[in-house]
Amino acid sequence: MKLLFFLFFLLGVIACSSKSEKVVTLDELNAPSEKYQEEANSISQKQIEIYDYDSLSLFSKRLIDTLEITKKSIRRIKTALFPDRFNPIKSEKWVGVYKKDSFVYQHWKYSDSVVAENTFYNYLDNFGTKKIALKFGDKYRISPNAFVLLLQDRSMISVESRIRIDLKRMTAILDTMGFGSQWKLVLFQQQGKKSEWFEKLNLNKKNESSKP
Repeated sequence: MKLLFFLFFLLGVIACSSKSEKVVTLDELNAPSEKYQEEANSISQKQIEIYDYDSLSLFSKRLIDTLEITKKSIRRIKTALFPDRFNPIKSEKWVGVYKKDSFVYQHWKYSDSVVAENTFYNYLDNFGTKKIALKFGDKYRISPNAFVLLLQDRSMISVESRIRIDLKRMTAILDTMGFGSQWKLVLFQQQGKKSEWFEKLNLNKKNESSKP
């Protein structure tokens, strides 16, 4: 009798244990924890935010820091633009986007000054997204944004902003960073104003140094 009671008791314990036991699948064992997943997503997002800035030249990084543009707002411009057709030996294009403004910087460097100047005038024949044909000296409101296009020796630089551009400050920054103070040809338009043109512009009388 005691033996029979013991067998019923043992069967009851085994049944209760099997009900309370949780079945764990292989997928659950291999799945990362929620904390790990959050940390991985955070790291991945940070890498995306700073990747474009990290891939820029030291010159661009110095310019971004000087203008106090946040690193995470920088995005490289990967689209081929009209000046890219003339086989620059070096080019760098990026935009910094933030709440009240966007700042676009584009630099093309060519094999010699003849190619650079030829590119400048060809660009004037197909200027901007609307492919406007411009002649040196034309007075137009070309863009709703402020911008400046500068030609110097083998380099052509384009800077654009939604708000006002201080031309003297901008050329001073480019001067201190190695471009020098002399610019062969300049097309400048302040926000809401008509275009202005300059030849042999020298707003900053400083010694020229090696160019980026």
